[in-house]
Amino acid sequence: MKLKLTLFITLFFCLPFTLKAYDSFHEEANALLEKEGLWVDTDFKKDETMATTTFRAWLPFKAKDCWKIMTDTNNYVVYSKDYKDTRTLDKNQFDLVNQKQPDTINAFNELVGEQKFPSDHGRIKGSGWMSYVLLRFNFPWPLADRWVVMRIKNDESKSLQNTYRYDYKTFAGNFKELKGYWELLPVPGKPGWTEFRGEYKADPGIAVPQFLAKKIFKSSMKQTIETYKDVLGKAATPSNGGSL
Repeated sequence: MKLKLTLFITLFFCLPFTLKAYDSFHEEANALLEKEGLWVDTDFKKDETMATTTFRAWLPFKAKDCWKIMTDTNNYVVYSKDYKDTRTLDKNQFDLVNQKQPDTINAFNELVGEQKFPSDHGRIKGSGWMSYVLLRFNFPWPLADRWVVMRIKNDESKSLQNTYRYDYKTFAGNFKELKGYWELLPVPGKPGWTEFRGEYKADPGIAVPQFLAKKIFKSSMKQTIETYKDVLGKAATPSNGGSL
């Protein structure tokens, strides 16, 4: 009897709350998601160089497979033309960079060398863990050759619910600011599908025409989604429960 009551409370109260929380994240995008599977919005505050990009995408793959690919930092440069160099660092390298604050990519390489660690270095499976990365972008002018060193909080503590979260923040590089998060969670009514969604704030530290910055950030996000679909499609069977 107690078990039945517990199940009733869980389904009656928790499930509606979960669906409400899901739908409350830019629900204006739902119609476009149903049609195209992707929604991206980039916004600026007046007279500021900081851009805020928000996105939602539906992917016909399991969350655990998406997580594996999306956290494979060392292969970003293989997957996507948006990068010139990507690598996972260890905490000692990150602490050194954070302390010395190299002002060029050459100074960074002189400081830490070419060594990189496995993409899942420091991972605690099924829990929260920290990671550190170098991302050197391949954006067009006027954002050419931007690079950052980031600290990431990885959260896979809810992996049994097919939910993951990735929070990142820049500590060195030539972006004035680049920080944000993304998360993976199930798409209601679409078994085997995953929603990839999040928000990031980017300030390159230079005055870029807003229309051009919007074009660059939106194009980059769309390319990222297409890249993930392509990589996941080669590694797993879409929408039928296939796994990597």
